Formats: sequence, C-alpha cells, structure tokens
Amino acid sequence: MNTQEEQLTQFHKDGYLILPEALSETFVSELRRGVEASFSTPDEESEMYGMQELWRPKMFEHGEEFEALVDHGDTVDLVEAILGDDCHLIAMSALRTGTGTEISTWHADETVRFPRPLGVPLDPRIEVPCFIVNLNYYLCDVDQELGPTEFVPGSHRSGRQPQESDNDGNGNPAYEGRQAVSAVGKAGTAVMWHDQTWHRGGINRSNGRYRWVQQAPYGRRYIAQRFYPFVNYHMPEDILARANPRRKRLLGVHGPGAYG
Repeated sequence: MNTQEEQLTQFHKDGYLILPEALSETFVSELRRGVEASFSTPDEESEMYGMQELWRPKMFEHGEEFEALVDHGDTVDLVEAILGDDCHLIAMSALRTGTGTEISTWHADETVRFPRPLGVPLDPRIEVPCFIVNLNYYLCDVDQELGPTEFVPGSHRSGRQPQESDNDGNGNPAYEGRQAVSAVGKAGTAVMWHDQTWHRGGINRSNGRYRWVQQAPYGRRYIAQRFYPFVNYHMPEDILARANPRRKRLLGVHGPGAYG
C-alpha cells in the first residue's frame, strides 16, 4: 500500500492495518529504553488495577520521546484521516508481556456501537464509522512465538461481540468466511485497528522473552480521554509548554465546539 487513500480503503475493508517501519530504529531504541525504565519501579496506578507486571499508563509523562510519539509521522496522519483533524489521544500505555501471558479473549473494545441482529445483512455500500483507532507500536521483533496481536478481518462490520457460534475448527472466530490472522512484524511496526474489530493478544510461547509494545489509541473529539483520575486529571504544564499546536490538540487542548 503506497498511498494514504489505499491504506484507508484497506482499513475500512479489513478493520486493521499492519504498517512496517512506522518508527525508525533510533526511535524504537529510545522508546524501548523508556518503557523498560518504567517497569523497573513500582507504579501505583498499575498496582491499583492489578497489572503491575503487564501495564504502565500515561507514558507521555515518562519522557519527551513519548511526547514525540503523540504526533509522530505518517501513522498519525492516517489516524487523523480516519477520525478527523479534531481527534485526540485517549490513552498511552506500555505493555510488557511475559512468557505464558496473553489477552486470550476475542473481543471488540468496549461497547458495540452499531448493534446488528444476526441474519440482518449490512449493505456493502455502508461504511461502518470509526470512533476509536487503536495503535500498537512494536518495540521488539514480534514473531508468532512471541504472541502477536490477532484479528478477524472484516469483523468490525459484524455489529456484535464474537460468539461461540462464530468459531472455526481451531476455536477462533471467523467472520463471513474470513479466518483470524496474526499481525507479526519487526521492531518499529505499527499495528492499527478499528476498535470494533474482533481481536486479542496471542499467548507468549517463547522461552523467557518479553513482548514490548507501546500503545496509543486515539478517539474523535467527543470520545473521553482515559487519563486517571479522569475528570480530576491535569496534564503537566511542562508537557504542554513543549508541545506544538497540533500536539496540544492531540493531548486534548481544544477550542470551542458543540456543547461548549
């Protein structure tokens, strides 16, 4: 896929994209060092959610390299082409997935936004709107053994969470004859998906290797940001002082709009 138009067409058809070389080797190294450092000390919020070994939130607070990721490159250009130029970052979490760890349940994120009863077809001329784009940046080579993110192509059009009746002979859901796929990729790959696409994190079957991933989901302006403690969260002033106008907006600094 050479053009943004081709990427958008593929995204709306399949519900996900695999974007090799979205980050340079140098940038991957910087982010990896920052993520590893964040896991070297306890984190109160991760502990509160019982995810001390797996998860670190609000990574833009952990260094300027993460601030730079907020508005980095062609990937964020593509996000804005999907969500509009008033979208914003809604979370920024790092994941360290150890051997034997997985997010095993197939799911679409949060609520199903356009429920569709079984047996009621969706006209192929109708494009399912996207309100949240999820991004996984691979900070290491992610092969099949390490547990890549997995998707069911086209399932963002299903209008439901996956059900047992959707499963194929391997126990994975399929949608309209399309089987699950694994998003393997080298360090620097970005994996982007429509939040309604059925997906999961594959199990890490390696012998002691970690899967290092930096996440950056974005939402339309009217999708709430998820920075704990939510309405009481205050973005550090030094981060905003360093930000250019685009990055400020992506961090949630908006002008007047509908409802205020």
